[in-house]
Amino acid sequence: MKVKIALVALMLVLIPVGMAMAQQPTNLYDTLAADGNYKTFLSLVDKANIQELKSMQGPFTVFAPTDAAFANVPKATLDKITGDPAIVRDVVFFHITPGKYLVKDLPALKECKTLCPTDNAGIMKFNKVGDKYMVNDANIVKPDMMATNGVAQGIDAVMLPKFAPPKNL
Repeated sequence: MKVKIALVALMLVLIPVGMAMAQQPTNLYDTLAADGNYKTFLSLVDKANIQELKSMQGPFTVFAPTDAAFANVPKATLDKITGDPAIVRDVVFFHITPGKYLVKDLPALKECKTLCPTDNAGIMKFNKVGDKYMVNDANIVKPDMMATNGVAQGIDAVMLPKFAPPKNL
């Protein structure tokens, strides 16, 4: 009987500890990959070999376009982006900002610079319209995906820097 009580007590301690360990956040890249709705964005991250989302400490905030957002980009535009490694890198960096910003903090922030290195191309503007939070012209559709090196905000549009090809190519 004492053995059964000891086993039950041990399980009551170990199960919550194991569940907490299993639910610990991962880095931004793995967090987006686990969600399953950001494959196209992550393929661009891989193509550009951007390590900030995988191994750098951060913190970063990533405004990650969903696969549905990429489906709305004309094929010619997407081909032009993916065909030039410099544009791929700049487009991905245009979606990343240094610092960790929760969705509720964005309207007060109003704007911030991205990691995009091109002059005057890397400004994000934040807004709240009704109950929707926005970055530039994109709606935040999946807020506050926490990671060890920052936070990801899922968005419904691909944001292109001014120098990138127009969406109507």
